[in-house]
Amino acid sequence: MVNANEWLNENIPKNQRAQATSLIIYRQCYSGHTTYQNSCYYCSNRNKKNSLGPPSYLFYDTLLQGELDLNDFINLQSLHIHGNGYGQDQQQKLTSLKIDKCNKLTTLYILYTPVSVLSKHLVTDCNRSKDQVEKLTKIIRNIKGFGLGDIKLATNKMEEENLEYQVTYIKNKLTEDCQLWLETLLEAQREVLQSGNTFARKQLEKIKKRLSNELTAEKIQELLGKIVEINELEVQLNNLKIQENQ
Repeated sequence: MVNANEWLNENIPKNQRAQATSLIIYRQCYSGHTTYQNSCYYCSNRNKKNSLGPPSYLFYDTLLQGELDLNDFINLQSLHIHGNGYGQDQQQKLTSLKIDKCNKLTTLYILYTPVSVLSKHLVTDCNRSKDQVEKLTKIIRNIKGFGLGDIKLATNKMEEENLEYQVTYIKNKLTEDCQLWLETLLEAQREVLQSGNTFARKQLEKIKKRLSNELTAEKIQELLGKIVEINELEVQLNNLKIQENQ
């Protein structure tokens, strides 16, 4: 059993990950036999059938543990991770799977690996996306009955729901203190956008540094960018209301 991210670094160079469209990881050997300590009693050539080049990667005799970060696989479409049902020592030991940036992923198959939390997250995310698609479809079908203000209002609501969902998901990974810091960060960003308050600007920078050990700079900037987008929509909605009342 090996650390998942260390295994990934040894087998797939970072400069090849963006080219990958398929990644399959099996606990069994290429003949389907149960393996022990990454070797097969029946097959003399270990990993004989591994496919080690983009766009498709296929690995046998592989048992991973810990976190597996696949966020460099931005074009990944299919992901299969298979353990084996013959005892706990044959199951994949992944505790976390990072696929936040795998936006093209359409097929995910996980067997005999204890990442049930991930599965629940994906189902929730799928249902949320389905709900938003239905809302957009309704607007498109009744476009003649919707004014510009109605469309912007619906868009603003969906942006707020997306942000709320994203913040809730991130909070689940943070300590209670860091959750409060995250809330304060977003409040400070809103204050800066609405009033340009100098104190709020200073607070914003301090909190960004405070959270830098918990969240990447890219993730912090992504959240702040969402606040900017929502604020711009709110400004546009207010301007439309003023024009309608004149």
